[in-house]
Amino acid sequence: MSEQERIVDGEQADYGAIRSTSGSSTAAETDVGDVKAQPTPLDMAQIVLLSFARISEPLTFTILFPFVQQMIVDTGEVAIEDVGYSVGLIEVSFSITQSLSLLYWSRAADKYGRKPVLLASLFGAFVATVLFGFSKHVWQMYACRFLAGVFGGNAMVIRTLFTENSDRTNQAKAFAYFAFAANIGGLVGPTIGGFLSQPVKQWPRLFGRWQIFIDYPYCLPCLVAGLYIFFTLILSAVYLRETRPDECDNPIPIRQVLNKKILRMFGIFGWTVAVAFSLGAAFPLYLFTPVKIGGQGMTPPQIAQIQAAAGLSQGIWLLFAMPRLDTKLGTKRLFICISSFYPLVMIIPILANTFSRRSNPAGSWTLIALYVFVGQACQMTFTSVQLLLNACSPPSAIATVNGIAVAICGIVKSIFPAAINALFALSVSRQILGGYLSWIVMAFLAAGVFVISFFAPEDRHESDDVQKGRVMESEAEALN
Repeated sequence: MSEQERIVDGEQADYGAIRSTSGSSTAAETDVGDVKAQPTPLDMAQIVLLSFARISEPLTFTILFPFVQQMIVDTGEVAIEDVGYSVGLIEVSFSITQSLSLLYWSRAADKYGRKPVLLASLFGAFVATVLFGFSKHVWQMYACRFLAGVFGGNAMVIRTLFTENSDRTNQAKAFAYFAFAANIGGLVGPTIGGFLSQPVKQWPRLFGRWQIFIDYPYCLPCLVAGLYIFFTLILSAVYLRETRPDECDNPIPIRQVLNKKILRMFGIFGWTVAVAFSLGAAFPLYLFTPVKIGGQGMTPPQIAQIQAAAGLSQGIWLLFAMPRLDTKLGTKRLFICISSFYPLVMIIPILANTFSRRSNPAGSWTLIALYVFVGQACQMTFTSVQLLLNACSPPSAIATVNGIAVAICGIVKSIFPAAINALFALSVSRQILGGYLSWIVMAFLAAGVFVISFFAPEDRHESDDVQKGRVMESEAEALN
């Protein structure tokens, strides 16, 4: 039976991890053996290179956050009370255009190769980021973010390259680097944006005589980010290895890719990332909100420190704990176990505020520390659900599946963070359920992640016959 027929009939339900196209028969034989076999060593040169490339998207997205509000005000085109609307449109313009273009990039990656698509996406991100720093009008800012979204295929193709540079025994470790790199980009972006914007004002002795920084006070952080992207582009052009599998020569129609199991997994993926993004958006707002109405009343530097600590904690969980837990429990069991704690994490802000309202800072800080250092383990659900999605994906359509997954992320990012922040604002302003309505809603959404985790496909190995056939094929290729 052909691959297409198995997909239509729903018989080939579990593909496992996509094999590395450069792997030898030894790596494949590892899959045929016992489930507890030793992990295949990762090609760390490729993983590190891809991690550098992965940093670029969150870097270019978050670098704008510290200064974009003032940049809009400086144009004189928007009233200060309406700045929030313009900021929202700038952020959404990227996410929506990226979502609309990803399917075309993913099909191009299957047809022409992963490397050309990544290089084109990085070049587009480089141009859009640099031009944004030189924008003098709001419409120019919209146009730059629109352009960045059109060339926003790098996240999709990097996911695909991480998948194809790993196998079932080491994919959890590979995607730990993927997630850690995204965290680094999200942390470094705002730091660069805040530290280097308006350099003449912040560092008059160093930049006071540079006319370019007087005329364009927000171009320096964008130039630094653009330089990083260009450096990554050159490294990728020289050293990145193409991993497009031969199965892509006979592409599967999109309607056949979207079988019942894949669609179910997309639903699970979408729900999980919606909860993750909502929590990421609500927690900084909670830290800023005054204690008496439901927050912690912290200053921006304190919020930045807590966010940095949370990012570091999440990286440690992903890099050191997740690969071991995934090997020991399996991806689905790990997904179920971690998601069972998710509702409890949503209750921590409520309890911390209760202590703050009762003038018990020790209890409040203890709970915030618990959220930062233990609660971040729940972010492993994001990586686990990606691994389960990979296990359902046919090798010839892995880029298409990843493209749809990133599009789902873009749509979710455009809707849920804004919605949960609006709900939080409504909750604290009207003191609905003591100002805790948003956290209770998120606790129910998080409980939903736990429930749907049981419906994720099993991450078992493929049948021995299928795997042995692939081993024989790889051995034949090695002999030729």
